[in-house]
Amino acid sequence: MALIKHHFYVKMLIAISISIAVFCITSNLVIATLFGEQLVKKTRTINREYASVVYSYLSEMDENLELLGLLAENNSNIRWAMSQKSLSMTSAKKYALAAQESLDAYLNASQLNDFVEVMAVVNDSGMLVSASAGKRLAAEQIYASPLFEEEIQRNRSVIQITPSASDSEQMVLAYLYPLNAALDSFIYIELDPEIIQGYLDVYQDSADLMVRSMGRYEATWFSSEGFKQRYENGEINEKGYLMDTMDFAPDRLSVQVFTSREIYSTDNAYLISMLFVVCLTVICVGISVSRLLSRRISQPLNRLCSHIVRLTDEDNLTVNPEIERGEDEVAEIGKVFNRLVRHINDLILRQKEMYEQKQRLEINALQAQINPHFLYNTLDSIRWMAVIQKSTSIANTVMSLENLLRNMAKGAGDKISLGEELSFVQDYVNLQQVRYVEIFDYICQVPKEYMDCRIVKMTIQPIVENAILHGIEPTGTYGEIRIGARKEGEDLCIYVEDNGAGMDEEELDGVLKDRGKKNKNSMSGIGIVNVHERLKMIYGERYGLFYESEKGIGTRVTVRIPEERGEGGPEHV
Repeated sequence: MALIKHHFYVKMLIAISISIAVFCITSNLVIATLFGEQLVKKTRTINREYASVVYSYLSEMDENLELLGLLAENNSNIRWAMSQKSLSMTSAKKYALAAQESLDAYLNASQLNDFVEVMAVVNDSGMLVSASAGKRLAAEQIYASPLFEEEIQRNRSVIQITPSASDSEQMVLAYLYPLNAALDSFIYIELDPEIIQGYLDVYQDSADLMVRSMGRYEATWFSSEGFKQRYENGEINEKGYLMDTMDFAPDRLSVQVFTSREIYSTDNAYLISMLFVVCLTVICVGISVSRLLSRRISQPLNRLCSHIVRLTDEDNLTVNPEIERGEDEVAEIGKVFNRLVRHINDLILRQKEMYEQKQRLEINALQAQINPHFLYNTLDSIRWMAVIQKSTSIANTVMSLENLLRNMAKGAGDKISLGEELSFVQDYVNLQQVRYVEIFDYICQVPKEYMDCRIVKMTIQPIVENAILHGIEPTGTYGEIRIGARKEGEDLCIYVEDNGAGMDEEELDGVLKDRGKKNKNSMSGIGIVNVHERLKMIYGERYGLFYESEKGIGTRVTVRIPEERGEGGPEHV
């Protein structure tokens, strides 16, 4: 064992040294040759996303301006005020005041409220109504705006950077929108350009973004002062930077973002130097702690290996708490291994129970075995006697019984189509409706597109049987059993519901647990619990039967299975 430990220490020390050296060398080479360019591409992609966000902010700003224009266009007080020539009449003053109140309300509700410097409606007769907040302008000042030199069309606004109508030295983002088809009245809005700067300030530490006016009047906004200085000093050029541009045509603005081509060189040198420092540090530390690490790792591993070897020599799988001691990865492996042993023991126990159950079912089947051909021929003879004597109900009953016996003789473990399973259920219901005359009605509402889905044979019949014997019959009143199906994701859910006696919470909790109960009137002997466990065993733990019930109201059973398609069986209506 000492020799083994010695080899383990040496191997760990060599492995650590070689791994670190190889890692440092290859990392430097890879970073220098590949990662630098990839970093530039990724940074450029991120910068494009930043530009897209700024573009969306500008679009949102335009939408808010257009909303103000549409509200003004459709406001009756504003239309009446703009139809006046002057404020000489009392009615004109009344409409002008109401129009001003409307403008104030629209502006206060707008997201642009803090940036609107001027908001007014004006007509070519000199009639002007301004919002209470902001600057006061004369109609002549507004009509002198460069926006009126643009081509104005009905239902189309004009937005661009222009000098303010009140101060030609101040640049604003101006908005003009005609309020009628005659193009003789307009809504005029001036926005503080700081709204654009606000959109860029978010990225002052993240990206070099710029918004430029591409119209008649130039204006530029930068995401940071540092970027502005570099741009004005000519440091931003095609040789050192990649430029991406997104033109915002409605406002004649251009969103530009710059990505440095040199972005990886400084980081690369820094990473290389750091890797060398880390390399030397880790080698020194690794040599000193390798002995301690190997001992801490080898001891739990030895306990785990010894336990596994002992299990291979024993018939019983046992759990060893010793291999779970500690908080390291080996202890986690020990915990997982013990859970695996417990799970295997549970599976062995369940397999044993299922084998014993299968043996009991086979014995019962042998005890009840009758020559099937003899039985089918006899039933055929009885059915034809009924047909000859024109006893249709007897003939149909015998045919249903014969179909049931033929299906049951094939076993209950195969998968069949849902259509075949529902046909089997229909035969069973036909027989029960003969026995329980006018006690219940059976309604099948399963869509045709699910008829070729595969299902384990004799899954639905025990549920219907349970609904008759324990749901409908105990009430002594006329009942109804209904079957339907629907898809939920990749699963098929088939529900069987009745309006019978129902169950309280205590009965509902025990419905899928009680194995001992067996009704002497049961047809197949395959109980609800067996159906549930068969489905879980075949499809997995998340599948099976799911009960919902309320005392005196009824019960709903949902059969959840994965959707499987196969050759279609007979259609069932």
